[in-house]
Amino acid sequence: MNEERPNFTVKIVCLANSRKTSGRCIAGKEIDGMGTTGQWIRPVSLRPTHEISELDMLCPDGETAKLLDILEIPCVEPVPQGHQPENVLIDARFFWQRQNPANWQALNQMVDEPASLWTNGFSTRQGHNNRIPKNLLDSQQGSLRLIALDQVVLQAGPRAPKFGDMKQVVRASFNYLGDRYCLDVTDPVIESYFLKAGAVEHALDTVLACISLTEPWEGYVYKLVASIITPKRAARHD
Repeated sequence: MNEERPNFTVKIVCLANSRKTSGRCIAGKEIDGMGTTGQWIRPVSLRPTHEISELDMLCPDGETAKLLDILEIPCVEPVPQGHQPENVLIDARFFWQRQNPANWQALNQMVDEPASLWTNGFSTRQGHNNRIPKNLLDSQQGSLRLIALDQVVLQAGPRAPKFGDMKQVVRASFNYLGDRYCLDVTDPVIESYFLKAGAVEHALDTVLACISLTEPWEGYVYKLVASIITPKRAARHD
């Protein structure tokens, strides 16, 4: 490995900056010099669960990468893993570079239009269409989507009350291409706001949502809402 520069750099629009283990899951779409977006990229670390730490995503100005930033990320090599072909190993020796964030109009040009959010028909007690048996995964379908929703309903509630886990989580309910979903939210800004709001339902209109598949756990992978972006949030950029 060259000691003075990374093997290569990826440039992405950050479409997810979500909670994961002791760090963050970062993901976005690659962008070229003309501003054209391409494939999904998920920067990962060498940690057992591959999360990105605050130190990993530190920029020269002392800030860390934020949702919607345009980021240049030093990398070592692609490390596709099963149903997550987007994974790329970061070079933690170097700062990330951040540029002005993407605006609402640009974000709408990045929306995916898959036939569905992968395989449906498998649910937990508290969710709906929110998990997939590991043996049904297709690596060719990838593990990230950016979708446009007319409305999403957010509500806080206990994680697994039947099993005594009363820790509050935020869930998002929505309809997409004729199917109903209820997925856990791992967007930390949305989590913080709606956990404080409590169990009352809150509807958001005109939303872009990044949906991500987790790594396998006890034979399943889970669908999560990794980010919720509204026109107001895009304009404010938090």
